[in-house]
Amino acid sequence: MKYIFYVILLFLTFGCKKANENALTYFGGQIINPKTNFVLLLKDEKVLDTLLLDENNRFLTEIPSLQEGLYAFKHGREFQYIYLEPADSVLVRLNTWDFDHSIVFSGKGSTKNELLIALFLQNEKDEKMMYRNFNLKEKDFQDKIESLSKERFAIYNDFFQNEVAVSKGFKKLTNTAIQFPLYRLMELYPYFYKGVYNLEEFPEISDEFYNYRHKISLNEEDLVAFYPYQNYVVSYLYNISYRLKEKDSAKNDLTVNILNAINEQITSNDFKNTLLKRIIVSDLLKSESACQINEAALKLFLTNCTNKEYVQQINNLVNDCNNLALKEPLQNFEILSYNNVPLTINEVIKNKNTVIYFWSTAFITTDYLVNRIKFLEKKYPDLLFVGINMQSSPQNLTADAHLKLLNIDNQYLLSKDSYAHHFLSSNYPRTILIDNKGIVKNGFINLNFNKLDSELIKLTVHN
Repeated sequence: MKYIFYVILLFLTFGCKKANENALTYFGGQIINPKTNFVLLLKDEKVLDTLLLDENNRFLTEIPSLQEGLYAFKHGREFQYIYLEPADSVLVRLNTWDFDHSIVFSGKGSTKNELLIALFLQNEKDEKMMYRNFNLKEKDFQDKIESLSKERFAIYNDFFQNEVAVSKGFKKLTNTAIQFPLYRLMELYPYFYKGVYNLEEFPEISDEFYNYRHKISLNEEDLVAFYPYQNYVVSYLYNISYRLKEKDSAKNDLTVNILNAINEQITSNDFKNTLLKRIIVSDLLKSESACQINEAALKLFLTNCTNKEYVQQINNLVNDCNNLALKEPLQNFEILSYNNVPLTINEVIKNKNTVIYFWSTAFITTDYLVNRIKFLEKKYPDLLFVGINMQSSPQNLTADAHLKLLNIDNQYLLSKDSYAHHFLSSNYPRTILIDNKGIVKNGFINLNFNKLDSELIKLTVHN
């Protein structure tokens, strides 16, 4: 593997054969401070290959008969896009401590991906800035967006003037990367403007403000896995659904409005399923104390989603919501210490007001988890915070630079036959609040939920 890697490096340095449809394509690189021992290569959000890191944290794969288009690579919970064409030989180097900002590409095909990451970082910067401008009047906000668009297309035009051969597919993708994050801000504008001025209804917006919609298709098959495109579509659907709710008192269920809009406007079956799942999960997990089942929305999802795996996941989540009763004693369940000592949860939390957070790196980064828990422990010193790793192959607390900052005495694993699996069948993380009498005060809340503080205050004052 090591020998092959250096051969490819020489290959990238001194050139390669002219691209053709049958040419081999190479993708590889090096991960600094790796989170796991592998990198995933994905296409349309499906794993194509698992690339193992060698002793120098390098990886490499050879792809015959590559289909040109958008791919993604994932390491730990972080991911980033790459655009590949036949005969490309792209290497990426990154540091997980600053994933996106540390990415450097090299090799044949690297300039395309340098442009993509530059546009991604520019959008990240611009979006933070634009959130301070939702107080502007419609025309002024529109002028700000237009100014950002011109700046981005200056980068775009400079790139294409210096590149001899650029495919139509890549031009389409870069146009999407430039425009759709800005279109999304336009869709968000009335909602945030309403919030800034504490208005009861959305502001009146001229038809001209949304002229860009005439240029947009909501069913671009080759873009549905691209988040700038997907996030725009979701924001558009929310916008028209909020409008419908305000205009028609019979359409006051926002989630139902959005699900209906998806069914009416999205014709791509895979994209429709993805959006239906995204919306119903958001609805199920948004409550303050436990999943509140919206039966009308759930029925719409189950009737229209054709992805059996998604349907099973949602059914599991509904069952999880129902399998932990509020204001009842917590059902005892088995856990294991990181020294493999068997315990029960009741032994650990006895007579203590406790926050039990079930976590997985499939849903949360270790740096966010640790920072969040350390902050909460400092703010609420009278509460016991107990972490339970849900993963079948748990993270090593002593190996991860972030996790080792947690108090290992308050960190546990689930035993194979633990009763807790009854309310964790969907694999979604959940946080449970237990008072000092062992009663469930809150059965399903997220660590990043904006009303978590008010729930923790209630628990703190509970005797």
